Amino acid sequence: MSYDRADFDYSTEDDPLPKGHAATHIGMFLAWAVQNGLENDSHRARSAELLERLRQREITGRQFFEAACGDRFSEQDLNAEGNAFAQYYYVDEAGQRGPYFADYKRTLVVGLPSFWHVADTWGNYDKIAAVVSRRYDEWKNPPRKKRWWQFWKLSG
Repeated sequence: MSYDRADFDYSTEDDPLPKGHAATHIGMFLAWAVQNGLENDSHRARSAELLERLRQREITGRQFFEAACGDRFSEQDLNAEGNAFAQYYYVDEAGQRGPYFADYKRTLVVGLPSFWHVADTWGNYDKIAAVVSRRYDEWKNPPRKKRWWQFWKLSG
């Protein structure tokens, strides 16, 4: 399953964007996954140097994505837990954009001309990573539903 592609160019003659702008949002999610140990073993084997450079913040998530993944972000990039989370948060059950995109817009796009204008910086990563981490914690630890008897308060 392919989650996303970055081989699109959303710029116009009136509004040119730098090469790679369509990979920024993917790279930030993938960087978060790597920082949290959710990358696939194949990346550990064939992209070990790039993974280390990403963990040390010598390259950005977008740079890692472009060098290690080509133009596609897919289930081959994440381990089982990473894929389960991506299928909950990055894409919905129908393979459409999941809540990540709304969080990304609320966190990073406000005041910019478009979704595609977010700068590929570690400062921006830190902002969205805090939101993704919160969503991951909510996913891992959903609130427990109360049993019917827990709604009754005993008075004494």
